[in-house]
Amino acid sequence: MSSHIHRNAPFRAEHLGSLKRPQLLLDKRFAVDKNEAISKDLTPLEDQAIKEIVQTQVQLGLRAVSDGEYRRHMFWRTFIPGLDGFGKIQNPDIELFRLYVPDIAAFTESGHEPGETVICTGKIKHTGQSAYVGQVEYLKTLLPKERWGEMKLTLAAPIYGSFPTSFDDFCSEKMIEGWKSDKDNSTTIKELFHAYINFYNERISKAPAYMHIGIHLCRGNFVNSRHFSDGGYDRIATKLFRDFNVSTFYLEYDTPRAGRFDPLQSLPKNENVILGVITKRIYLAAEMIAKGSGQTKEDALKRLGVSPQCGFASHAEGNLIDTEVMKKKLALVRHIAEEIWPGEL
Repeated sequence: MSSHIHRNAPFRAEHLGSLKRPQLLLDKRFAVDKNEAISKDLTPLEDQAIKEIVQTQVQLGLRAVSDGEYRRHMFWRTFIPGLDGFGKIQNPDIELFRLYVPDIAAFTESGHEPGETVICTGKIKHTGQSAYVGQVEYLKTLLPKERWGEMKLTLAAPIYGSFPTSFDDFCSEKMIEGWKSDKDNSTTIKELFHAYINFYNERISKAPAYMHIGIHLCRGNFVNSRHFSDGGYDRIATKLFRDFNVSTFYLEYDTPRAGRFDPLQSLPKNENVILGVITKRIYLAAEMIAKGSGQTKEDALKRLGVSPQCGFASHAEGNLIDTEVMKKKLALVRHIAEEIWPGEL
């Protein structure tokens, strides 16, 4: 577990990284997908779009700045090509999937059929080349050197391509019951959850001391604002907060499906939490943290920040808002943060 609270990142006003793409960029990306254009045609459009969205974030007064994930079709998509041992398949058989896992259940219940997926075809190993490096290097050209430490990058979780479910799924009653009744599973749901935490901790154990690592527990965020996982954090809070060796948790809140703030009582004194709560209900969250840690509400508030609940475009097509509404929402995040923590952004 981290031994101190990071005083730089996370910032009081945060966002999750993905931002709405310009339509011109989307059109070109879809043309490439249909073999109507070549991939190198995307690069100048991506460069210009990233330059503009970086300027937008700076103008809005946000400290953590991302490239909007504009070089990605989905938030994890540039990760898999950097690995050997995976293969794409079109129109996979539904029997390949665990139908009780929240994201799969959401698709099948709406009549959606899987169009493409990746499966393990051999031993998984890194190719030695990462698309992330180029994304960071270009972002560095758009910010002064003194702000390089404020660049924000989303890394695909270690479980992607390796495990059948994700952390937020452990909040879902349907998921838990489905796992218990699935005779193909050789572990209990509790054992799987513990294995996840140990797996993550091992992977991040060698990160440099200056690197600030946070994890977002996504409850589902797909095309047309479709969500997946329901259920409060009560089931997982104690183990998650106390054993997971990250500095910051990014949690969705402010909707009934995320539950109450009570689980925040389990947050240790040396961890931060960014809540998807763009209201002054953040004070109630601080009260819960203080109740569990023995701190004052004022001290608990120092470990909090606010953000939208999730990214605006985890998938390239994005959510059911337009770019101008996105900018207004980001401006609201900053405004709320300035009111609660004046001069601390």
